[in-house]
Amino acid sequence: MFYDNVANFMDISIGYQALIEQLNLSVIKHYRKSYISLHGRGHIKINNHYETHVYPNTYALKDPDNPIAQLVFALKYDGVNLEILQAVFNKLEQQVIEQAVKQHQSSKYIRVLWFLYELLTGVIISAPEIKKLKYVDVLDPERYFTAPGIKSVRHRVYNNLLGDQKFCPMIRKTKGLIAYIAEQYDVKAKALADKYEPEIIARASHYLFTKETLSSYAIEREKPNKDRIQRFINILQHAPKIEVLTKQQLLELQNIIVDPRFKDTDYRVNQNYIGENVNYMPRIHYISPRPQDVELLMEGLLATLYKAINNKTHPVISAAMIAFGFVFIHPFEDGNGRIHRFLIHYILSKQQFTLPGIIFPVSAVMLRNMRTYDHILETFSKSLMHLFPDYTLSEDGILVVGEETSSYYKFIDYTLFAEYLFVCIEETLREHFAREMEFLVKYDTTKHKIQTEIDMPDHLIDLFIRCVRQNDGELGKKRREQYFNKLTAQEINKLENIVKTQMLGVEGGN
Repeated sequence: MFYDNVANFMDISIGYQALIEQLNLSVIKHYRKSYISLHGRGHIKINNHYETHVYPNTYALKDPDNPIAQLVFALKYDGVNLEILQAVFNKLEQQVIEQAVKQHQSSKYIRVLWFLYELLTGVIISAPEIKKLKYVDVLDPERYFTAPGIKSVRHRVYNNLLGDQKFCPMIRKTKGLIAYIAEQYDVKAKALADKYEPEIIARASHYLFTKETLSSYAIEREKPNKDRIQRFINILQHAPKIEVLTKQQLLELQNIIVDPRFKDTDYRVNQNYIGENVNYMPRIHYISPRPQDVELLMEGLLATLYKAINNKTHPVISAAMIAFGFVFIHPFEDGNGRIHRFLIHYILSKQQFTLPGIIFPVSAVMLRNMRTYDHILETFSKSLMHLFPDYTLSEDGILVVGEETSSYYKFIDYTLFAEYLFVCIEETLREHFAREMEFLVKYDTTKHKIQTEIDMPDHLIDLFIRCVRQNDGELGKKRREQYFNKLTAQEINKLENIVKTQMLGVEGGN
């Protein structure tokens, strides 16, 4: 019997949890653990997005030491976890799978296991082709976001995985994600934009692209010059025109956004990591894949991206798994974070979730609440770091990983990242897109009223509005003497009231 500290001492692990314990597997924490209760009823506990399911003893396996029985239970109740499955397959003798296939070909779970065994290990087992059985899905479309199924005649299954053996993200259809999708933020954005004149939309667009650029650099604690700011804006605006994103285009993008001294000519050849020195002692927060694993991981990621766009996978789902997958692979020496956020906009625009020429500045939301952004990233990085006992860090900060680790990055569950991205999009629509439109309309009204009162040059009206808004509704004495000494006190008071009436408390980009 195997026990877990979150379960009752009489609860016996089953499914993935039992296999992890029995085979001593080193894997990323699965979102769900299952146990059999020998006494009492079943129950469910949920803590920080992790689930513990305790089943009554009527669910107990006849032979808990049988790995195939545990795998079938796992597929049926715990879902599909490709990383755990690959780790189990690597521990099992080939004949164990062969025997299960020959004896239980009619079982849909055995056929799925057969298909996944050959996909993940590359080993073709000796088993006759199945005939006259109904095809079954590898992923249950009721539980997972899937791709259109491709027939595997040999196994009588539909391969509806989002990726392949090099990179295959998993995203569960949680109640939260279903609710976010039902909100149709793309439709709401269009309805909002339809209320305004094209000139207002164009001015708002410029502000939103600039805000996204500055926020993305600020997250990295960088202050780019005007030239680098404009280049990044140009990249964001050009994104929808990129037909198929390739390795070469990613390299060109990296070269544009980083300091010219740190341009890459290929994916990184060094082991990079995220860490800090605490009292002269290094503390490692995240270790990225080994350099020799990056090429295949990126091939898989780009293939999955192409597949998602062609299959019309929901844009936010696509953006979450690709953008966060990219930042976890960390393929370049510098610029990974900015490219990670660029990918969000590339996918949303490519799949027409955002309006032409419009952007949701998600980086501004991330920047405003960095603790949440960091926490989301740490849901993966902290689980990962528990699995890294075999690395060395020299006094010069050179880190060497001494074990095979690519499987940790291939099959990540991106459900939480998709939910987070929806939150960011909802906030940008409400806090930035809508408010900027409102601001511009009120700004134009204010400017027109001031122009009606006093025929001043445009640049002085803009300056007056800005000064009054920044000074809580009053024009400061210094500004009054420096720029507006031709106006009387009565005129200034009247113009201040116009700004206060029209714009006080209105947030915006100007």
